[in-house]
Amino acid sequence: MSAAQHEQQARQETSAADRDAAKYDPGALAVAQGCGPYDGVCWRSKRNPTARFRDMAEQHRRAAAEHRAASAVLRDIEATACTGIAAEDRDISPFERTDDVASAAPLTEERATGVGRSRTVTVGARVVFYPVPGLTPEKLQREVDCHLARAAVLGHELPEMPDCPLVPKGAQARVVVTEHGLTVEIRGEDSTAAADIIARAERLKIR
Repeated sequence: MSAAQHEQQARQETSAADRDAAKYDPGALAVAQGCGPYDGVCWRSKRNPTARFRDMAEQHRRAAAEHRAASAVLRDIEATACTGIAAEDRDISPFERTDDVASAAPLTEERATGVGRSRTVTVGARVVFYPVPGLTPEKLQREVDCHLARAAVLGHELPEMPDCPLVPKGAQARVVVTEHGLTVEIRGEDSTAAADIIARAERLKIR
């Protein structure tokens, strides 16, 4: 869920808690009598018939608090990751600078399938940037981390960035220096995310 979705859910849980709390009457009292199945003794007990509404209200308030905490965590991560990043670089993915993208290709790795056997698996994409004056590996990594955090805050729904490979849920990225230039390796948390990442990265080449 995005930070905004967590906040909306928190508001809904709070409203539900208020509705249930209004139905709870601390002074309500009902007497129930139950007879033992063996000795035939019928004991009476007093209970509050509206107590379940109090319990339900407490559950909703706990859920609301959890959603608010989750939203705060996402926003704190974004704030930390984007510290020192210019406003323009926060709004524009580095992968939208397509004139500076040299190449994009699948990122693969070998995975064992048995004794002495393995297979090649696509785990994401590798995007290479041409040398850009002033762009260091550290600077690019900070921009990448900022956009990963922003994608999480927005629930990985960024229609304005249809080709950014950092958007899919669970994407992880690191910047490495190669002979061809700065390379960003983006990995997906599963095969679906990996396929989305490589599809987005490959679209960068056709602009």
